[in-house]
Amino acid sequence: MSAVKSAPRLAGLAWLVLLGAMWGAMFPIAKIGLDAGAEPFWMVTLTFATAAVVMFPLAAVSRARRPSARGLLESGAIGALMIGGINIPLFWGEQFATGGAAAIVYATSPALSLVFLTAYNRGPRPNVRKVGALGLGLLGVIVLSLAAARGGPITDPWALVAFSLGAVCQGGGAVLIARRRPQGEGLWGQASQFAGATIAGLLVLGLLLPAPVLPLTLAVVGPMAYVALVSLVAGYVIFFRLIRASGPVSANLVTFVNPVVALLLGVLAFGETFQIFEGVGLLLVLVALVGLELPEHPRASQPSPSVGGSLART
Repeated sequence: MSAVKSAPRLAGLAWLVLLGAMWGAMFPIAKIGLDAGAEPFWMVTLTFATAAVVMFPLAAVSRARRPSARGLLESGAIGALMIGGINIPLFWGEQFATGGAAAIVYATSPALSLVFLTAYNRGPRPNVRKVGALGLGLLGVIVLSLAAARGGPITDPWALVAFSLGAVCQGGGAVLIARRRPQGEGLWGQASQFAGATIAGLLVLGLLLPAPVLPLTLAVVGPMAYVALVSLVAGYVIFFRLIRASGPVSANLVTFVNPVVALLLGVLAFGETFQIFEGVGLLLVLVALVGLELPEHPRASQPSPSVGGSLART
């Protein structure tokens, strides 16, 4: 019986690790395009548009039931807030910051989701033990990121502001998806979200009028293709599935996995030296994830997965 109950948890953890690998790689890959001369707002907006162009035909050939016009418009608005709000500040801030700095700030999104749930009085009372594990995981991300930066300056202050805005959009957007799409976001809705994010990007372009610099080189087109096809199209399919299965707080634990994946790739694939502080950070994150996945007391009532996930209790 326990093996049956643990299977969904293991499957959820596997999806979380996979998404962490896909999104964790986005930080350095996007920066390659930016360093190659791409203007960040043009780059991210065209990436959104590419994802939308890919996703709408996929939705059509899948023969999935198409929502009403109102539902598609609502998905578009959510996409402008969440997908646009997460990635537009990220692309801009990466000009002035390291991937580790972004990882630290975005790792606050699980706690922000919990804050949004509590503020709107839509979720059960937070579980004190698991909130502590949440804080422990954030501490682990900070240690990992500082160790990777070798204790150097974290980032430009304005980049911190941009990343903070993105983290708020990720934390709040996941809660919004859980409330408005308790049965999950389908392919049509996801395509509409990419369209909404594209419109948000165009609005930013219209307001700021940056120079349309986007060199058509492999160093720019390659990262754009990765972000559009892997991070956005495939990544958000997994992210929405995690929100539906375990709630917005648990889904946003992917931000704890990102720096762990980056660390392991650096050590295993590139022969980087494993430092003691990186080991401490890794241990903190792993302990936090174990603490967050421990089952509740059998008498504790279980919250709806689409609202509170595994981090709350009644």
